[in-house]
Amino acid sequence: MRIVLASVLFTEGPDAVPLGAACIASALKAAFPELTLSLVETFVADGAEALTAKINAENPQAAGFSLYNWNRSIILEAANYLRIRHPDIFLFCGGPEATALPEGLLVSEGGSFDAVIPGEGEAAVVELIGRQFAILPEQAPTALENLPSPWLDGALSVKDRDGVLWELARGCPYSCAYCYESKGFKGAGKRRVRYFPEERLREELRLFIREHIPYVFVLDPTFNSNAKRAIRILDMIAAEIRLNPGPETHWHFEVRAELLTREQARRFASLGASLQIGLQTADPKVSLLIGRELDRGRFAARIGLLNEEGVVFGLDLIYGLPGDSLGGYRRSLDFALALYPNSLDMFRLAILPGTALFDKAAEYGLEADSEAPYLVRSTPDFSAGDLDMAEQVSQVADLFYNRGRAVAWFNQVLRPLRIKPSVFLEGFAVYSKTVGETSSQVEWDSSTVEGMQLTFLEAQYHRAKKEALLPAVRDLVRFHGAWGRALAEGTSTEINFTYHPDDVLGSGALDLETFAAQVKPHSVKARVRPGKQGPEMELVKGRLS
Repeated sequence: MRIVLASVLFTEGPDAVPLGAACIASALKAAFPELTLSLVETFVADGAEALTAKINAENPQAAGFSLYNWNRSIILEAANYLRIRHPDIFLFCGGPEATALPEGLLVSEGGSFDAVIPGEGEAAVVELIGRQFAILPEQAPTALENLPSPWLDGALSVKDRDGVLWELARGCPYSCAYCYESKGFKGAGKRRVRYFPEERLREELRLFIREHIPYVFVLDPTFNSNAKRAIRILDMIAAEIRLNPGPETHWHFEVRAELLTREQARRFASLGASLQIGLQTADPKVSLLIGRELDRGRFAARIGLLNEEGVVFGLDLIYGLPGDSLGGYRRSLDFALALYPNSLDMFRLAILPGTALFDKAAEYGLEADSEAPYLVRSTPDFSAGDLDMAEQVSQVADLFYNRGRAVAWFNQVLRPLRIKPSVFLEGFAVYSKTVGETSSQVEWDSSTVEGMQLTFLEAQYHRAKKEALLPAVRDLVRFHGAWGRALAEGTSTEINFTYHPDDVLGSGALDLETFAAQVKPHSVKARVRPGKQGPEMELVKGRLS
């Protein structure tokens, strides 16, 4: 029998890995060695036609699909085509969307699928094939120690990828109302986190390091929820790297800020890892409504550990949460930016089927799209117009702060203006619209964004009658823009410094008003360029030291 397992990935990138389908393939491969299995993957941008073409090329007797909110419409279109053209093919699907919103998927309900697999799929699909496609009730999750690894058994090849997904655990100890994990597996009346055996993780780790995989994205929704295990795994990674040194691998983790310790921060820093941290809102009352407790002081203090140890981290914010408002979202944005995140990811609330928030949508007065991606359209405190404004501010924050690589100087440069970040960014949104009338944001490279930043900052400083500080501001923005381009794009940039780089880039310039009053200009022309150990600066004219 020939079976195809199909995935439609969101977008291309090192984390675009069909891990869910590969886990099913590994389970089937272990149970039925005689099966012919193939993985098919496309991207959302490819549409349904590309997916059906790849499946047809395999000429399968059965096809399974990983169903998510971002690919539901594409997969339904592809399955409908296959059902019409190949009436004898057996079609089945699983994944979060199939579990949370199975209505209308089965042939008996007007859909195209012969079977819908809820929950974890390994055991269920093995039973399905073993019983010659007999439809089964939902299966209990398999003990993780009994599941084969798709990386170790060859279902997924590390040689074909720029990055891997490394699954360490399933489940989450928290109950965030907007998250699909909020209705995760429960045992003995409690929410459970189930861990893959550390022996398996060590073997996978050795494979990734031996093959010098550039990116490893760690799949554990709260990596540091078990502090001792987190330290063991971080030490395991460091030990394996020492045994097999080579090109640097980037490690990416999701952590809970309140659980961070100095010990963890130092280990993350030593690995050069990046962290993603869910803040979502800076309002403790809103946070409680979505099943989270927030102590702003504790959160900020633990983030401070990351800044002190030099750990790269990003923060998540969601606008449109129940009980929140445009004013509340602005305050959350201000709070987040004051913590110096290396990036800020901002999302409109999606009321996902299968989440607690989906069940309480009517109670909270949440109006949302009925089809994927289920974005909120209005709430009692967040009108449609206010949501659109929050979206606009979020987009411009991404442009100015993330794409503009402003993390190193953003708070330093805003301080003399006596203006809140959210107000500043709303002003930049108005300005960027005038620029956007003649070009598209997708055409704006980092140099273009830097020019926009400087033009807007100059106008703000003139309005505040702080023109004397502009030479230092220009030096800071231009240097960090050049450094970012050298690091990320491999390009060189020449800079005419008004102040000596040692002065303007030192701690003495953190207070720009005091700096400009006390430090004399010192003209230097320098070039920031890529180097073997990272970006470096060389003299072109003048003296660097």
